[in-house]
Amino acid sequence: MNPQFEIRAITAAQARPLRHAILRPHQTVQDQVYPADDAPDTLHAGAFRADELIGIATVFRESAPGEENPRAWRLRGILVIAAMRRHGVGRALIEFCVAHIRARGGDALWCYGRTTARAFYEAQKFHAVGDEFEIPFTGPHYVFRRRMD
Repeated sequence: MNPQFEIRAITAAQARPLRHAILRPHQTVQDQVYPADDAPDTLHAGAFRADELIGIATVFRESAPGEENPRAWRLRGILVIAAMRRHGVGRALIEFCVAHIRARGGDALWCYGRTTARAFYEAQKFHAVGDEFEIPFTGPHYVFRRRMD
């Protein structure tokens, strides 16, 4: 455990206010519900500094676009509050999620990641696949993939 923060499982309801405030302020908090939020093996990970939620990530079973892989997982809604970026919080969230995925037989992890976060994803063993594309209201993205080997 990092002395600055702790990673632990949280509920979808705990994740939604940060999803709204940082990732999608143009939507309502109710719009922050992901289709797999309540699936039995979905993980919502929270990073805490004392009692403050400073980062979140969600992973659930879903094949990447154009693939049929029942062992693939999707990463969604990963974020760290501005004051705690570049302190290892994002990396710790991803590794917590990867451990969850491996324990359930997953072999791949993917996400839609903002172009501005490309260096972060690549540092976490992801690689960009395909061309950059635009997601309305949130900007340019890539599909990023990571193998579990």
